[in-house]
Amino acid sequence: MQNKPRQVLALLIIGLLTAILLAGCNDPTPTQSGNTVAVGTVASTTAVSGTTANGGTTASGGTTASGGTTAVSGTTVSVGTTASGGTTVSGGTTASGGTTVSGGTTASGGTTVSVSSGTVACDKPVAAASNGKVYRIGILLQNSIADLIAAIDGFKKGMEQCGFIEGKNVKYDLQNALGDPPSYAILGKKFADDRVDLINAVGSNALLNAYNTNKDIGTPIVFTGIASPYVAIQGVIKTETDHGTNLTGIQSLVLPEDVFKLMLEVNPKIKNIGLVYNPGEPNSKYVHDLAAEVAKKLNLNLVEASVTKSDEVLTAAQSIVDKVDAFYTTTDITVVNALPSMVKVATENKKPLFASNATSAQSGAAVAYGLLYTEVGIVGAGKAAQILDGKKPGDIPIDRLKQLYLYINLKAADQMGLKIPDAVLNRATAKYDTIKQ
Repeated sequence: MQNKPRQVLALLIIGLLTAILLAGCNDPTPTQSGNTVAVGTVASTTAVSGTTANGGTTASGGTTASGGTTAVSGTTVSVGTTASGGTTVSGGTTASGGTTVSGGTTASGGTTVSVSSGTVACDKPVAAASNGKVYRIGILLQNSIADLIAAIDGFKKGMEQCGFIEGKNVKYDLQNALGDPPSYAILGKKFADDRVDLINAVGSNALLNAYNTNKDIGTPIVFTGIASPYVAIQGVIKTETDHGTNLTGIQSLVLPEDVFKLMLEVNPKIKNIGLVYNPGEPNSKYVHDLAAEVAKKLNLNLVEASVTKSDEVLTAAQSIVDKVDAFYTTTDITVVNALPSMVKVATENKKPLFASNATSAQSGAAVAYGLLYTEVGIVGAGKAAQILDGKKPGDIPIDRLKQLYLYINLKAADQMGLKIPDAVLNRATAKYDTIKQ
């Protein structure tokens, strides 16, 4: 009986120790909070730390990510960082200066970088947006080229900034000519018959035919995606301020000199530059002539091959590939529409392809240096809003956007044997390591 208190005490001690051990087992292990998203993890479904990002996604440590964005192995997104607007994403790819790549461009390792230009069409809605009228705008698209489609997206975005909301106080009638010459006039006449309030002509042939079919009734026309409106409608569009009574818009010209100087910065040994172009397109011929002139100035040799349609581009590029050090493409719609053919020849022969339109980098050009066509559309919308608000098109000057953006496809550059200096890489608006098929 003398041992009973000791037994009771021992049992109490054992019970206490057991309780402590059980509590330790039930204590939840701390959640990982290192702000690193693992290989193949989709930010829309997996996250850490309980912070909600765009689209309901939970990301680590307050990081904002776009819904559906896939991160890359070892890529760390800092606390509070947003994956757009200058943030370095996926191993050093940077969307610089707050400019994002239009339309969800894929950057390094599959990460989607959402792009939004800081350009605005209107600081505030114009008066015409609240007068109770539903405006009808016809959009005549020359062909389904990524840049031209981006210009239309920008135009609609700009119209929203000016107070014109699709389905509310503005209706769009988008007609795509698909590069078919007879269709231009038919679609232009459709807009005339429908008596639309305004036409957005996207592409040089779209502009010419929209003008020819609507000039008698004076339908206002705002053009975008055109290298030289002065060439597209000679004798009518003469200067920035003398351009007919019902016409105004945006000149979308990338000077060959800017691209050639970049080519030489990337590789000073480039001497012979291959250019495939369609001389039947007035704007293409115009840019070709500028290129020939500046090539002489820079001691370069322009090696040319002409085409009349897109299915001739492959053969044309092959016919000159042995004579060139690199290829250069303008915004010639015939050639851009057959860009995979240019990429194929450039890759197979290790002759790097430099393009004048930004979207070509996604599709396999090693380097692209050009306009952001979303901006082109936005600025064009500002002019359209002025017209709907009562200003005459002839009193609104033509503008030319001059801000160029540099896009580099690292995979394409490697396949084409091009080593890009760090000084150029560091200036890139975006870099890609995949080729969009």
